Amino acid sequence: MRIRLLGPVEVEAADGPLDVGPRQRRAVLAALAMDAGTPVSIDTLTERVWGPAAPDAPRSALYAHVARLRRALAQVQDDSGRPISLSRHGDGYVLNVDRQQVDLHRLNQLIDTGRAGIRTSDVERIAALREAMDLWRGDPLATLAGDWANRVRRSVASQLISLAAAWSMEELRLGNPEAVVDRLGRILGSYPLAEPLVALQMRALCSMGRTPEALQSYVDIRAQIVDQFGAEPGPELRNLHVAILRGELDEPHSGTVATVSAPVRQVPRQLPADIARFSGRHDDLPPLLNWLNPVGTTDSAPVVSIYGAAGVGKSTLAIHAAHKLANRYPDGQLYIDLRGTSVDAEPLTPVDALARLLRTLGVSSVNCAPEQVDEAAAQFRSVVAGRRLLLVLDNAVDAAQVRPLLPSGAGCGTLVTSRQPLAGLGDVSQLRVGPLTVADAIALLSHWVGAERVAAEPEAAAAIAEWCECLPLALRIVGARLVARPGWPLAELRDRLADERRRLDNLEFDGVGLRASMAGSYDRLCGSADRSERAIAEAFKLLGTSPMTELSRSTAARLLARSEAHTERILERLVDVQLLETSAPGSYRMGELLRLYARERFAGLQEK
Repeated sequence: MRIRLLGPVEVEAADGPLDVGPRQRRAVLAALAMDAGTPVSIDTLTERVWGPAAPDAPRSALYAHVARLRRALAQVQDDSGRPISLSRHGDGYVLNVDRQQVDLHRLNQLIDTGRAGIRTSDVERIAALREAMDLWRGDPLATLAGDWANRVRRSVASQLISLAAAWSMEELRLGNPEAVVDRLGRILGSYPLAEPLVALQMRALCSMGRTPEALQSYVDIRAQIVDQFGAEPGPELRNLHVAILRGELDEPHSGTVATVSAPVRQVPRQLPADIARFSGRHDDLPPLLNWLNPVGTTDSAPVVSIYGAAGVGKSTLAIHAAHKLANRYPDGQLYIDLRGTSVDAEPLTPVDALARLLRTLGVSSVNCAPEQVDEAAAQFRSVVAGRRLLLVLDNAVDAAQVRPLLPSGAGCGTLVTSRQPLAGLGDVSQLRVGPLTVADAIALLSHWVGAERVAAEPEAAAAIAEWCECLPLALRIVGARLVARPGWPLAELRDRLADERRRLDNLEFDGVGLRASMAGSYDRLCGSADRSERAIAEAFKLLGTSPMTELSRSTAARLLARSEAHTERILERLVDVQLLETSAPGSYRMGELLRLYARERFAGLQEK
């Protein structure tokens, strides 16, 4: 039994195609098969099947389709002889079938097997690529319409183009240009601007002695690219065109095995330097490494989110983990600062971030308007498909900024840092990072100022760590100040930090400061176009005037002169952006450094 999504949505049983009903019922089947073996909620099914045009009673319509699908699927068995079941699971349904019996999931595994150098022989590799190409029967979900089906088609396009390129190179290497010309001719009808496929088609035509047709292929794609994007084709295609004009590829196919050189890929190594003074995180590092270095092969690209308050060391942890994982991603490591916490610059838009990533990967003439984010994201997925790349997205604003930047398919991993959890990314592993322990904070301070200096004043060192609230950024600033003042005893800086009027001033050095770090979250609220977000920023300042470390919901409500229900919404939003902590329902805490910052902001308002 096979469920086919790579073309018209069909179920193929042992004795032929199974009639599963009209288009909407096939849409329900496709929506479940995309997550075969995993529950899909009613809301997700409704969005996938109807989108904004859902009927008045979508649940009733879904129940009817599911009931008929269940009866139809009960007629067939999987490869192990068990019946296919469609069962209720919570507020949704799960299609109980081996994912490898869904052609799209099988395709991902075959692409991974067919990737050169991944512990497979030449025979296994070409067999996997040929089987994968046989699964591809046309446009994915060809019989379905709607936003979700279109998104799937755009997402899968990068995998299919990558597959066609890998298969074509293997067939050319084995001396089969006729097969390449015939198959790519059909594929390019759907993806006429896929430059890697056009290049391989041109090579195959030249190998068959059909040089004029190869030159015409270049003329056709160049005209389309110039017309649609106002740019020239990429350097690989231009160089190939020149080589053909010079007669360097004008050799008819002789029937012998030829060597076809794959396009030269740049291997980016963009990670910032690993910190030599990395300390602590004994419980945080192992899950990161496990999530991004899974045992065996997978048919998805893992995404890991590190979130936490300002100055807690998210970026340092992410970069340290990325360096440890570099060998797992031999095709390179990409790094980009999304500027989500910067007070001096606007956050990068997804289109700007994609343009930077594509240029790094050798794609020239990247010039997309903001509304072309879907096209830029699809191009990025096409370029990275088939590679084992690690992408580090530092200082993200929210899930909307990150989502278009995620690669698809097996082989790639993404590590994101942000102030707030990125639940909107869907299937993402989340790690909240808190302050260091006092012992680790003292060890980090020792790395900066020297173990002898700390050992000479252990009590002062412990006090400094506590005044810094064990935040790595604050400790790094303090360490740099002490290194620049070798004659100062640690007690001097301890006393300065103990004075709350001077504490934040002493946590500034060489353009780096805790104020600026905390300002990122506050300024996003304060500068928001949403009036309720600006009101939350005002509430943060007012909460800083309270003499109490711990605030209950009722106490905060009296301070803000709001109802408890309204106050709770404000407090929870401040927790989300890491300007408050909550240890138990209804109980909230503002750290002393944040309190000082809030009071400074409040005093500035009063002075106006």
